[in-house]
Amino acid sequence: MISIQLFALLATLMVSIGGHVHAFVAVVTTTTLGDRDSSGVTTTTTVRKMGMIDDLSLIFSDKGKKNRKAYEDRQRQEQEEAQRAILEARRNPNKKKEYLQKVDERRNKLDAERDVWSFQKDSSGADPLQTWRELRSSGKIKAGDDIARDPTSSRLGSAGLQDIRTDDKLPYIDQGYVDESADVFANLKNMFGGKKE
Repeated sequence: MISIQLFALLATLMVSIGGHVHAFVAVVTTTTLGDRDSSGVTTTTTVRKMGMIDDLSLIFSDKGKKNRKAYEDRQRQEQEEAQRAILEARRNPNKKKEYLQKVDERRNKLDAERDVWSFQKDSSGADPLQTWRELRSSGKIKAGDDIARDPTSSRLGSAGLQDIRTDDKLPYIDQGYVDESADVFANLKNMFGGKKE
């Protein structure tokens, strides 16, 4: 049996509302040549739909409802297990002590991390950049490219997003120069006959 599959794109339909593509429909025809019937040609048509409407139909289909129910059941089970662990910790004094010890360890760790950044609030007049460079070279603080990036968020040459705020990891975050003459409204007021300096 000689079988040749020909894929032909018959129609492409883009429905555009306000300049945004909302649906994409491609009709693909598969033609198989052979001696299956008296004419020797069997044609099947497949319609592929890609778009917002198809996503909604998948969500509300029987398969989508089953997937949603399975997801909700997993979530409910995880929450019930967490709640049981909390109730057990409340009833059992040893588990409560263990839980409180872990809480204290986490708090002490966060306090220690926060204390490393205290140089940002130093008002003695010393340049915080020098301290920042020393702490960064010793590995006590991480800033900029030292912080891991999410590889799934890298697009078009971007290295990816970081999970935390990075502007507060710089030396001058809590010390800044405020130019009093840069107040736009005060300057506008002065321009129309307000107080002159």
